[in-house]
Amino acid sequence: MRKHVRFILASAIALAMAGAVGCSSDGGGGAAGAGGSGGTAGTGGSGGGGIVANPCQDNGGSGEIEILDEEITEDTLFEAACTYILTQETYVRDAEIEIEPGTMVLGDQGSALIVTTTGRIEAAGTAEDPIVFTSSALPSEAAAGDWGGVVLLGLARLSWGDTPCDGEAGECVGSIEGIAPGNPRGAFGGDDDTHDCGTLRYVRIEYAGFQFGNDNELNSLTVGGCGDQTELSYIQAHRGLDDGVEFFGGTAPIDHMIVTGTGDDGLDWDQGYRGTVDDFIIHHFSSTTTSPNGIEADNQGSGDNNVQPRSAPQLTNGTIIGDGRIEGSGVVTRVGTWGTMNGLVVVGFGGAGYDMRNGAWSLAGGWPDGILVENSCFDGNGENYPVDDNDPKDDSVSGGADFFDEPTLLADAARNNVEADPGLGDFSTAATGGSPAPDYSLSNASCLGAFGGPSGTDWTAGWTAYPEGAAGP
Repeated sequence: MRKHVRFILASAIALAMAGAVGCSSDGGGGAAGAGGSGGTAGTGGSGGGGIVANPCQDNGGSGEIEILDEEITEDTLFEAACTYILTQETYVRDAEIEIEPGTMVLGDQGSALIVTTTGRIEAAGTAEDPIVFTSSALPSEAAAGDWGGVVLLGLARLSWGDTPCDGEAGECVGSIEGIAPGNPRGAFGGDDDTHDCGTLRYVRIEYAGFQFGNDNELNSLTVGGCGDQTELSYIQAHRGLDDGVEFFGGTAPIDHMIVTGTGDDGLDWDQGYRGTVDDFIIHHFSSTTTSPNGIEADNQGSGDNNVQPRSAPQLTNGTIIGDGRIEGSGVVTRVGTWGTMNGLVVVGFGGAGYDMRNGAWSLAGGWPDGILVENSCFDGNGENYPVDDNDPKDDSVSGGADFFDEPTLLADAARNNVEADPGLGDFSTAATGGSPAPDYSLSNASCLGAFGGPSGTDWTAGWTAYPEGAAGP
């Protein structure tokens, strides 16, 4: 039986002000148990407006703390000595939440951590001590969709328009999926492409995702309108119910991303996303949907495919692995998205390796200015580059077909794409939760992939994990 220590954050703040909880700041009070310039060892100091810590020491320095408040509105520290349990949708508003390396955050059914446009997160783990967000269920019973995941919201531009955003009043150009319409805390977007939503570094997110309806879901990691000062590095999304990582507009970069065993697309972007995606792995194990894709990419799908700012991210060095039973495709670009993709390895999808669909056909005349795929390897897909006799229709096109010839353009010698076996290592064990960890290395020097070629460094070592839980998606 798990031990519950039920603290409301407001109570923790009151305790801190009374000296029961230590504060840390630049030259401020000492941490509880260590002392500092503002206090004595064992009590913590009272100097300087620092970060409020949850009272781990009141639980003997260990145990679990339930977060019962709906909002975090004071700068708050989650300490590695305790495990934190989200009991509902918890919004970080007008405050920063800092999470120490090695901290475990559990999510109950219906919970999520949502950093609003006026909040910030600083979750900087290490390879030795990653920060883990996971299900509050027993490890053997954990399953995709046990909780909602992590949501970051910012004030960068979206392709919904250029209306300025007032995050406090909720007068923004978008309302993020998965949060009830009309809830101002789900509003995001504005005119600041540098908006800093915070830091996620060496972070695992497991068993997350809600699906409220068609095209309305929370993903393992949802990033809406975050700017290029946001840091997303060394992130694993594992066994989520819906997409692994989805970007809604903005310019936030992500690097060293690994998505394993997710129920829908590995990486999804739309609404004007213009960030960079460097060094990434997407590995489908199995699926609860009919056609999950490795990457599913859109601009804005509600009318004008050319609305600005247009989605146009830059992807470099990625390995995308399908399950042959899945009829999805490795990469799908559609409804007006642009983007450059360099150094991909795409294998094992029952559909296409790369498929350009409705609304993107008009970019063919501007190839490669709009969409560029080069230095990439495709192997073992239903069709590496499909012939588009039956692609979805585009209402603006007389005759209906999308008129995009993937085989001709992807096989252009100037693009240096090849249909070749990349020589992947043994990655199959993770599909059944086995060990050792999967080997995503390559032996074909013509292919780059997530490690930049056969001699690249395995950046997944040490901090990733592949638990199976109850059943997976």
